[in-house]
Amino acid sequence: MDDGGKDSGTITTPTRAAALSPKRGLPIWFCSNVGGGVFGGFHTAAWRELGLDARLLSTIALGDYWRAKSKSGLASKLKLRWRMYFEYPLTLRRAVLRARPGEVFVVTTNPFFSAALASFAARRSGAKIVNLVYDLYPDALYFGGGWSRSNLAARFAAWTTRRAIHQCAVTVYLGERLQRHAEKAYGVAPETVVISVGTDASVFRKSEPQLRTAPGLRCLYSGHMGLLHDWRTLAGVFERGLPPGVAVEIAADGPGAVQLKTVVQGCDAKTRDRIQLAGTRGDADWRAAMLGADVALVTMTPSAGKVVMPSKTYSAMAAGQAVLAVCAAGSDLANLVSTHDCGWVVAPGDGDALHQLLTNLASAPDKVLAKRRNAFAAAHAHYSMEAVSQQWVDLFNQLHE
Repeated sequence: MDDGGKDSGTITTPTRAAALSPKRGLPIWFCSNVGGGVFGGFHTAAWRELGLDARLLSTIALGDYWRAKSKSGLASKLKLRWRMYFEYPLTLRRAVLRARPGEVFVVTTNPFFSAALASFAARRSGAKIVNLVYDLYPDALYFGGGWSRSNLAARFAAWTTRRAIHQCAVTVYLGERLQRHAEKAYGVAPETVVISVGTDASVFRKSEPQLRTAPGLRCLYSGHMGLLHDWRTLAGVFERGLPPGVAVEIAADGPGAVQLKTVVQGCDAKTRDRIQLAGTRGDADWRAAMLGADVALVTMTPSAGKVVMPSKTYSAMAAGQAVLAVCAAGSDLANLVSTHDCGWVVAPGDGDALHQLLTNLASAPDKVLAKRRNAFAAAHAHYSMEAVSQQWVDLFNQLHE
């Protein structure tokens, strides 16, 4: 999961009637080692709009995280890792131990052992731990990093994942396919629910897609391009040569972005001129880039669909981008595209199919606009923070009954 490059954690939502938790004196904590934006900033802001005492527990702000990541010094990287993987777990454990009975902690898999750690502490305090599975570990490392299941670290990750699923009050998955794979691998939680990560759709609310005056097709990849993101299929299209009228922007960091940069340097001049390589963006540039694109490129390796659901998809839909998903047909991402008729799905590795699709779309602006409008409508109706937060309030009510 990634945040699409957006740092802000403040949203504006209309006041809505909501069935508030009967224990309104107890705070609800969103816990992640990196906090802000989609990592709790949007959620807690929306929950507070609904009348809850929502608080963010983290040790590093999202903006500080990206700034630290951009520094090349060893000391900066070591300090970042200390704050994320040592300071944060200690802070989380201390907060859970000091909690009052019934106090709720929504604990993400940042890092993977957090929910298991919190569940141990909750046995003493009586706090309720919600295990929010952003990425399923160690499977993400099996499929993305080539880990062996016999690896000692992998076995520890598997144990903590199983512990969290069985001991936390509720386990929340981002998609049904992810839930099915987790249950097959680690067992069924006492209570489960599927809630999408959602997005701050308010920044795009008055930007319903319109037919572009300029010809051509503008595609955007925005966000992290890590080991579970398929860069090779895009590389195949670049090496073959972009179809006429197609322009691509890669606003990304990560190993996949580095690989693509090398590929682009070896392309013909006509293709290079229509590919823009940029790092992840801050708020103002990010919004402008999102509104300027017709199609969001969202890529996943063949096995990644079992363990992750890219959060960048919801931001792209809210901005009125159709989704061109390079992913397995049986993934939550492919199901999202099919359910809302908001884009197209291409199998990972099928560069010929992707090249042909881009060729066709470049000369079919009406078809692209129809998909863009479907994406915009679905995001604002089903995946805005307002809609997603109501699902969370329902869950909190159930916990307090």
